[in-house]
Amino acid sequence: MELEEPATTSHKGEKISSYTIKFKVEIVEFAENKSIGAAAVKYKVDRHCIRDWKKKKDDLQELSKSVSNKKRKRLQGAGRKPLSDEMGEKVLEWIVERRTKMLPVSRKFIRKKAIIVYGDLKRRDPDRYDEKFEATNGWLFKFMKRNNLSLRRKTSIAQKNPDLLVAKIVSYILRVRRLRLKFSYQPADIIAFDETPIWADMVSNTTVDVVGKKTVIMKTTGHEKCCVTVGLAAKGDGTKLKPFIVFKGGKRDVEKMKKEYGNRCIIASSTNGWMNTDLTVSWTNTVLGQFNFKRRLLAWDTYECHLMPVVGASLKAKKIDTVLVPGGCTKYIQAPDVSWNNPFKAYCTEKYDEWLETVRIHQVTYGGNMKPPPRSTIVNWILDSWKELPAELIRKSFKACALTSATDGSEDKEIHCFKEHQPCQAGLAMLNEQIQLVNETEDNTFIPEAEEMIDAAPLET
Repeated sequence: MELEEPATTSHKGEKISSYTIKFKVEIVEFAENKSIGAAAVKYKVDRHCIRDWKKKKDDLQELSKSVSNKKRKRLQGAGRKPLSDEMGEKVLEWIVERRTKMLPVSRKFIRKKAIIVYGDLKRRDPDRYDEKFEATNGWLFKFMKRNNLSLRRKTSIAQKNPDLLVAKIVSYILRVRRLRLKFSYQPADIIAFDETPIWADMVSNTTVDVVGKKTVIMKTTGHEKCCVTVGLAAKGDGTKLKPFIVFKGGKRDVEKMKKEYGNRCIIASSTNGWMNTDLTVSWTNTVLGQFNFKRRLLAWDTYECHLMPVVGASLKAKKIDTVLVPGGCTKYIQAPDVSWNNPFKAYCTEKYDEWLETVRIHQVTYGGNMKPPPRSTIVNWILDSWKELPAELIRKSFKACALTSATDGSEDKEIHCFKEHQPCQAGLAMLNEQIQLVNETEDNTFIPEAEEMIDAAPLET
């Protein structure tokens, strides 16, 4: 029996076998010489299938002669037909229309649109469209294949060789571990923080478009450089703290929004839309709070504002210890950079795409150009996106970045950047060597204290 692949099992638990065209021709010829019943017994194939193949004998024989069709299983046009050609046409028209306007199209957006279109068709003709439609990933794959669509993505280039950063990452992990052993922080006492930019025009990096198209254009409102800084902080137990949102200018709007959103986030402004020293101190006071009975640990990067003495004094007054992610290492070992920022921005971009498509809500300038989204709209996007980010994702990010992993080293293999095929996989062996060296010093009175040895771990290669 010439099967292209072994029998598989469907989602209903049924056994499925697939046969090549050559094999079908062989069965048909045997059935003509003997009988359909004899062929069904010999080849263990349903009689209905053999009858159907006999009707298509000429087409099957014609295809079986071609070398290119040696492993082919179906005739042209065979297989399950699309649920609704009309729905597919309407969704394709929508995609073409959006791309004509240079608007991005995501796969998730296509699935949402298909459900909406099918719902409209079902309400119009319930007898014809009586099947349930869920726009699964399988449907999306086949729809894109039928219409010659693919996902287009831009590439990114790494700025530094990760091999040169391994020693810095190991030193950082050892410092975190030393502080955790010394002060016994609970996951709820460990905080990670990072500032990430959100743009007034959150143009997606990808869009569905025709395969082979050389120029892929995205429509915007022309405000791609208008930055909004969002400071995101969370605890090791998955608790999300209030977002700290910094707009460029707009002091009057900011004062109004403070009253409206004061219990959900902190809103501020600066001359360039970025965090500065005063705003960082404000973040420590408003988001972290003025006082806490427990000692806490804050992990953040080496941004200039984080290193200012006034910021350090504010944290010290709140009994907060700090660890600094070394420069160039944030993409490998900083929890927000590794796990939160990308999905958070993806949620924001999705909401921007929906806003960009919505008609009759956009304001325009005297010159006829579209204005950027209102500041209050951006605040709502940020709050909704932060809410949608799963708490489990945050908890896992703390463990993957060695902030809450076991201090005995038993979970070091779960550190994300040290996993196999990751850029800094050599770091696991180096971390084990450093831990072993520290353990040896504890039994040798002529060698400096273990804590000093950890601080002396190499920072540069």
